[in-house]
Parts: sequence; structure tokens; C-alpha cells
Amino acid sequence: MSTRNTRRGFSLVELLAVVLILAVLAAVAVPLYLNTQANAARRTCAANIAAIAAAESAQALRGGAYVALANLVGQSEGLAESPVCPSGGAYTCTVAATGACTIACATHGADTQKVLAAPTADPLN
Repeated sequence: MSTRNTRRGFSLVELLAVVLILAVLAAVAVPLYLNTQANAARRTCAANIAAIAAAESAQALRGGAYVALANLVGQSEGLAESPVCPSGGAYTCTVAATGACTIACATHGADTQKVLAAPTADPLN
């Protein structure tokens, strides 16, 4: 009678090798993915601040001064809706005594902050 050596399934060493390879790939991929998400949120926040700055500049040309963020929403040259930071931060428009306007995000801070100079009396000069 002949005996056949039939092998079914994988050995424990083979399974451990596969798990080790998957763990190494995950250790490399997960931080890259999280970093990409953070960069995308920061870029989106910077784009939102640029849109607020454009609306503030248009308002300053029309009215001669910068206004609060809530006053920009719904105007013809303002913002269609209030921008939302993807990380959940709130945007602020702070007008200094000199007339300059600082637009910032509470979450991203100085990374995305934008400062607009005080509007001039005659925008053509």
C-alpha cells in the first residue's frame, strides 16, 4: 500500500510571514495616508481663507473698510455661504485699529493666516 503525503493549508511559519509583510506595509502606508489627509485639510483651509480675503477686499473697495465675516455671506461680491474648515476650526476676521484685517483659522493658526493691509481712500493710487 502506498502512502500519499497530502498537504492541506498553510504552515504556521508561512502565515506568520504573510502577517509580518502586511504589518510592515501598514506601518508605512498608514502614516503616509494620515499625513496626506492633514495636508489636504490645511490646503483646503488656506483656500477658504483666500476666498474670505477676496470677499473682504471686494467689500473694502465698495465700502472703504473691512467687515465681520458674517456680513460677507450672501452679498453679490461676497461669499455664497460661510466657509467651513475641514478640521472643524472657526474662521475669524479681526480688524485692527490701523484698518488692517487679519483672517485666521482657530485650528490651523499661523499656517494659514492672512493679513490684508488697510484699504486706501483711493483704490487707484
